[in-house]
Amino acid sequence: MPDKLQYNPQELLLRVAAGDEQAFHQLVLRYSEKVFFHAFHFLKTWHAAEETTQDIFLRIWQKREKLSSVEDWDKYLFIVSRNFLINGLQKRAQSFESTDTWHSLAVSSNPADQFENKELGALLEKAIEQLPEQKRMIFRMIHQQGLSQDEVAQSLGIATRTVRWNLVSAVSGIRDFLHRHASGDLFFMLLFVADSVRRKNFLQ
Repeated sequence: MPDKLQYNPQELLLRVAAGDEQAFHQLVLRYSEKVFFHAFHFLKTWHAAEETTQDIFLRIWQKREKLSSVEDWDKYLFIVSRNFLINGLQKRAQSFESTDTWHSLAVSSNPADQFENKELGALLEKAIEQLPEQKRMIFRMIHQQGLSQDEVAQSLGIATRTVRWNLVSAVSGIRDFLHRHASGDLFFMLLFVADSVRRKNFLQ
């Protein structure tokens, strides 16, 4: 019987799909480094990349029946890893969403989370402060004071469509600022929050 290390990728996938734990172990040995560096490119921290790599392979094992129909393993692994990373970052970003997301972030009893929240809040505040005066004022009136676009328009004596345009422009400016000053998972979390706010602006 040939050594499992000699199996080609397709044979290995079929064995894993059939529930062969030793074959899965070989799959992890062969490809965990590739997944790790993909995760590290996203997350920028060694520990987070290690944990995410484990979670990705756990997901692959849980969905192993799909492997029997995979034709391009490298492409499949890349897509699974990318989607897992993006979904994870989106879920983390969603945990910060609230009616006053841009004013104060959720407080956690975990010191590491508290540090991250402070960093998020500081970057968001800097991003808002760098906006032109009218855009900054409109953004704060809506996302910190809780006013509607119509209420802001009436208060400032401008058209509602002008308020909406300023909001869209403000979020675009915030995105640009985050792109220049945030990195790794922090950037993607903030970017997702910014996109969520942009969608809400269009729906109002």
